[in-house]
Amino acid sequence: MMFNIEKRNLFLRVGAGAAVAAFAGTKAIAATSAVLQAQNPREQLRQKRFPNVPLLTHTGKEVRFYDDVLKDKKVVINFMYTVCTNICTPVTHNIREAQQLLGDFADDIHFYSISLTPLEDDPASLRNYMKDFQIGKNWTFLTGKPENVERVRQGLGFAQKDAKQDADITNHAGMVRIGNERLGSWGHASAMTTGKSVARMIRFELG
Repeated sequence: MMFNIEKRNLFLRVGAGAAVAAFAGTKAIAATSAVLQAQNPREQLRQKRFPNVPLLTHTGKEVRFYDDVLKDKKVVINFMYTVCTNICTPVTHNIREAQQLLGDFADDIHFYSISLTPLEDDPASLRNYMKDFQIGKNWTFLTGKPENVERVRQGLGFAQKDAKQDADITNHAGMVRIGNERLGSWGHASAMTTGKSVARMIRFELG
C-alpha cells in the first residue's frame, strides 16, 4: 500500500512538472509570436503611422481610424475643410473625376476626406459639402476631436517640415495618400493636377 501511495505521488509530481513545462512552452510560443509580429513591416507601420483614434463620419457614426478606416482596405485619403476654396475645391473635383474615370476599378477602393477644422466641420457640414460636390458611393468624410485628427494627419505624413507653413491652414498639402493597407503598400500623389492624372496614380499604386 505504501508503494502505491508513493507511486501515485510520483505521478502527481511528474504531471505537475509536465503542466509547468507546457505552460512555459505556451508562454515561449506567445513571446516568439509577439516578436515576429513586431518585426512585421505592416505591424511596424501600423504602430508608427496609424493611430487607432476615434473619428466621426459624415453620418455621425464613430469609427476607429485603423480598425474601421484602414485595416485590410485599399484607400485614397486627403485632408480638406468645408470653407476652403483655393486648394480643396480643385482637389475634391479631381478626386471625384478620378473615381469616375476609374469605373469598376474603384469599386473596392475606399475614399476618405478628413476635415482640418473639425470644430467647425460637424457631420451636417460635411454632408452639405458632399451634396455640393455630388459625392457618391465609397467616399466617406471624417471629422472628430482636433487632437485625434492631428495625430492622423501627422501619421499619414501630411505635415510640412516648416512649422510656420504647417500652421497656416490655407497652405495645406493638396495631395492624396494612396495605400493598400493589407499589403503595406503606400504612395502619394498631387491632387492639384487633373482628375485623369490622379486616376492614373491610383491605378499605378493599387493595380
